[in-house]
Amino acid sequence: MLNCNSYMGDKNNKKLGLKESISLVVGNMIGAGIFMLPASLAKFGSISIFGWIISGFGAILIALIFKRLSQKFPGKSGPFHYTKEGFGEFLGFFVVWGYWVSILLTNAALAIAITSYSGVLFPILQNNIQSIMFSIFVIILITIINNYGIKAVGKFQLVTSILKILPLLLTIVIAFFVFNTDHFITLNTSGESNFNALTATAALTFFAFMGIESATIPAEGTHNPSKTIPKATMIGSILTICIYLFSSIALMGIISPIELANSTAPFADATGIVLGNIGKNTIAIFAIIAALGALNGWTLLQAEIPKSLAQEGLLGSSFKELNKKNVPSKGLFITSSIVCALILINYSKGLVDIFTFLILTGTFCALILYLFTSLSEILILIKQKKPMINFIQPLILALPAFGFTLWMIIGTGGESIFYGILLLSISIPIYIYYKKFA
Repeated sequence: MLNCNSYMGDKNNKKLGLKESISLVVGNMIGAGIFMLPASLAKFGSISIFGWIISGFGAILIALIFKRLSQKFPGKSGPFHYTKEGFGEFLGFFVVWGYWVSILLTNAALAIAITSYSGVLFPILQNNIQSIMFSIFVIILITIINNYGIKAVGKFQLVTSILKILPLLLTIVIAFFVFNTDHFITLNTSGESNFNALTATAALTFFAFMGIESATIPAEGTHNPSKTIPKATMIGSILTICIYLFSSIALMGIISPIELANSTAPFADATGIVLGNIGKNTIAIFAIIAALGALNGWTLLQAEIPKSLAQEGLLGSSFKELNKKNVPSKGLFITSSIVCALILINYSKGLVDIFTFLILTGTFCALILYLFTSLSEILILIKQKKPMINFIQPLILALPAFGFTLWMIIGTGGESIFYGILLLSISIPIYIYYKKFA
C-alpha cells in the first residue's frame, strides 16, 4: 500500500495544479496580444477602449461555457470532445482542426512579437533576414523546453506569468504621473463609422483573449480536473481582462496616437518617455518574457490537439507517440516545423504586417471553434432528451455567445476569412482519408 501511494503521489506531482492551470490560462492570454496590439489599434483612436470592453464581455461568456462543459465532461480533452458530443465526429474534427491551425498561426505571431521587442535591445534584428531567422530560433528553443514534459511547461509558465504582469502594472503606475487626456479627445480616427470601428477593434482585441479554453485541453495532465479546470478558467479570464483594460488605457494616456501607430514596441516606447532608455530596455525584456511564456503555453497545446485527434484515429500515429516524459515528441517537432514554415512564407512583409495578418487569420479559425462550442451543450441536451427546464441556463449563455462570436468573425475582415476558410478546408480530405482509407 505504501508503494502504491508513493506511485500515485509521484504521478500527481507530474500533473498541473490550480496555480499552474491558472498560469496556463493567464500565460496563454497575456502574451504578444497586449504588448503588440496597441500599435494595430492606434489608427482607430480611443474607441478601441470600447473594443476591449466588448471583447472582454464576450470572453467571459465563452469562459463560462467552457467552465460548464469542463464540469460535465471532467478529464476529457476539451474542445474536440465537446464539439464531437454536440455535433458529431466530422464537425468536431473540422472545428478542432481550425483551432489547431489558429494555434500554429498564433505561435508564428508570438515569435514575431518576441523578435520585435528584441529589436529594442539588438537593433540588428530590425533587419528582415535576421528577424526571420531569430523568430525561427525562438520556436526551436521553446519546442525543446516543451519536450521535457508538462510539469516543466507548467513551472516555466508560472514564472513567466508573474514576470509578464509587472511591466503592465508599471505602465499603469507611470500613467498616474504623465496621463494626457488630450489623447482621448477624438473618439474615432479611422474614417469608418463607429459601428465598423467597434467591430474591427473588438475582433482585433479578441485575439488577446484566445487561450480562455487552455486549461481544458491538457485535462489528462491536470490534477482533479473537475474542480481545477473550472476554477482556473474563470480566475484566469477575469484577472486577464482587468489587466488588459487598465494597462491599455494607461498606455494611451502616456503615448500620443501618432507615436503609438508607428511603434513596434509600444509599452517599451511609452516607458522610455518617462524612464529613458533604461526603462525602455527593461520593459522590452519583460515583454519578451511575456511572449515567451505565451509561446511556451501555446506550444504545449500545439502538440496536444493533434495527439487527441490521433488517439481518435483521425491523424497519423506519429502525433500520439509519447517520449519518456509523456510528451508527443514527434508531433511537437512536426508542428513546430509548420510554424517555422508560416514565418518563412510571410518573409516579404514587415514585422507588424506579418503580426496583424497572422492574428486576424488565427482569430477567425479559433472563432469557428467558439461558434460551435457555444451551442454544444444545447445539442447534447437535445440528444439526451432532457426536459425544457434544463435548457434555460445553457440558452442564457449560448445565444449571446453565439451572436458575439458571429459578429467577431465578420470583424476579422475579408482577407482573413478567405485564407481561414482555405486552411479549414484542408481538413475535409484528411478526415475522409483517415476514415475511409487509413
